[in-house]
Amino acid sequence: MKNIFIITILILFINIELYSTTVNGRFVVLVNNGSIYSVKVQINTDTGTDDLGGSTIVFNFNNTALSFPVSPQNGVDYTYHNFSGGNYSPATVTLPRLNQIWLNIELNIYNAGTVVATTPLWTDVVTINFTTINPLGNAGLIWQKSSTFIFDGDNATLWINGTFTDENTSPLPVELTSFTATADQNTVNLKWVTKTEVNNSGFNVERKINDGQWNTIGFVEGSGTATESKEYSFTDKDLSTGGSKFQYRLKQLNYSGSYEYSDIVEVEVLPTMYELSQNYPNPFNPSTTIRFSLPEETQLKINIYNMLGELVETLAQGTYEAGYHQVTFSAIGGSASGGNAANLASGMYIYRIESDAFVQVKKMILVQ
Repeated sequence: MKNIFIITILILFINIELYSTTVNGRFVVLVNNGSIYSVKVQINTDTGTDDLGGSTIVFNFNNTALSFPVSPQNGVDYTYHNFSGGNYSPATVTLPRLNQIWLNIELNIYNAGTVVATTPLWTDVVTINFTTINPLGNAGLIWQKSSTFIFDGDNATLWINGTFTDENTSPLPVELTSFTATADQNTVNLKWVTKTEVNNSGFNVERKINDGQWNTIGFVEGSGTATESKEYSFTDKDLSTGGSKFQYRLKQLNYSGSYEYSDIVEVEVLPTMYELSQNYPNPFNPSTTIRFSLPEETQLKINIYNMLGELVETLAQGTYEAGYHQVTFSAIGGSASGGNAANLASGMYIYRIESDAFVQVKKMILVQ
């Protein structure tokens, strides 16, 4: 009889193992601004059809780098996104130890909980708002799987703890306190200040013109690790690539290869006069760039002539908005402007910009 009882218990455990849901967890960093370090706790399962019952989810944090109050307030120190209210009791966050957080969830109605997403999707549980007290430390968000108990909606079937990914990065690689852009005639001056830096390799300066794509226009070396304020600057001297509205952002690079983007700053730069610049390079082969600026929206055309006054090519034609522009004249074809000097002999040529308000002529030399 005793052997039959033991076999029955073993079969019961085997069945639970076979039919139990596996649950996974991760942290997603939302805010890392030097004062607040906010992370969202997310979970998913291997089924996507099971609802969450009463649960206790436990993780540690590095309390020498991050601070969390002993009596946290809902809506201030934490915010639940699911599993709180409705068929659930109001979920809570408690701090039984100075470096440990418990997420406490209680389902009141049998099998009437919220269904947890299946891999690769995730279900948001709660956002935790830490205070950063030491930017040189690590976050140290480490799951305590042996203390984590997550039940099915029947409040009886214990789910299997699967892959729980820790978050042990620095709470603050770089704390940026200001980032500004100011126009100075045909240049833009960028300035930014960091309060602290941890393993900061430097900053890629990126620019977007009007509704175009982000492009890297420069790099400024960082200060590695620093606990005192550092000032940086960069001057964008090349505004001739088109348009009048320029957006900038910083891509802060760590020695580890990770990166983080700054907020975007925008500046509008309008030329004060019509201007046609000398082509560059000159002499040229295979291509050269012609730049021009317009103080207002203008219908224009740019023609290329030989020294006999014969039209060789219409390089640009149409309506251009106020701002800085450029077109390319290429000896190999396929340029953005459509200009093609492939069949032209070496020598001097004339390019002429013409509009109702402005006409100007310059010379250039092609060397085949």
